[in-house]
Amino acid sequence: MIKVTLLILSLVCLGYVGLCLFLYLLQRSVLYYPHPPSRSIEAEAFWLGNDNHKLKIWQVNKEDAPALIYFGGNAEDVAFNLEGFKRLFPNYSLYLMNYRGYGGSSGSPSETGLFSDSIALYDYVAKNHRHIVVMGRSLGTGMAVYLAAEKPVKAVILITPYASMVDLAKHHYPYVPVNGLLKDRFESKLWAPQIKDPVLNLIAEYDEVISRKISDGLVKSFSPGIAKTVVIKGTSHNTIDSSPDYNLSLKTFLNNLEEAGF
Repeated sequence: MIKVTLLILSLVCLGYVGLCLFLYLLQRSVLYYPHPPSRSIEAEAFWLGNDNHKLKIWQVNKEDAPALIYFGGNAEDVAFNLEGFKRLFPNYSLYLMNYRGYGGSSGSPSETGLFSDSIALYDYVAKNHRHIVVMGRSLGTGMAVYLAAEKPVKAVILITPYASMVDLAKHHYPYVPVNGLLKDRFESKLWAPQIKDPVLNLIAEYDEVISRKISDGLVKSFSPGIAKTVVIKGTSHNTIDSSPDYNLSLKTFLNNLEEAGF
């Protein structure tokens, strides 16, 4: 009986170690879902070089206009936003990044690479625009927070944000030692206190991917008075932008900035 019990325990332990090894080796396949190149009649694309990689950037340029840099979700083709963004942000020049490995950009995504690319895009945009707003959705909120902590921006917009990828992974894999396994940690809550410009957090009421607790962990990390949070009622992680309140919140936030002397 003791031998059988020990055998069962050994198999369970072996299976657990195998699961951890599997998640460690394939974690970037779980985190990133690159999409093939796409076309759009709504914008022009240009190629930005960085770290020996070529990044495909969608651009809607308006002379003498502030710029909005957008970082999408982990499975998002950012080109699909172009038509809607042109209506939502008619007074802005738009720059939407295809991450490494996404939409024709070369390379493979990683936290270090994406952070480096976000800085490269900012430096390119800053040559032609005095005012820059950064906006991120889901995975892209990590780039937006990092960039706003590192570079001067006028405002930050975060859609379905998270405190850190570590916290998010712990939520979805509570019995796995993710803290020791995770390569791309995206610790936004550590960068958030450095941001001094206005921040808008848009949270889906029924977000099944990034729970309210994970988003609140980031919100609490901002300095007092910096961040405004709006919960979009009746929406989930992937439907948040279908609500009229989503568009209204974005327009109100930016209009208030402009009226304050943006």
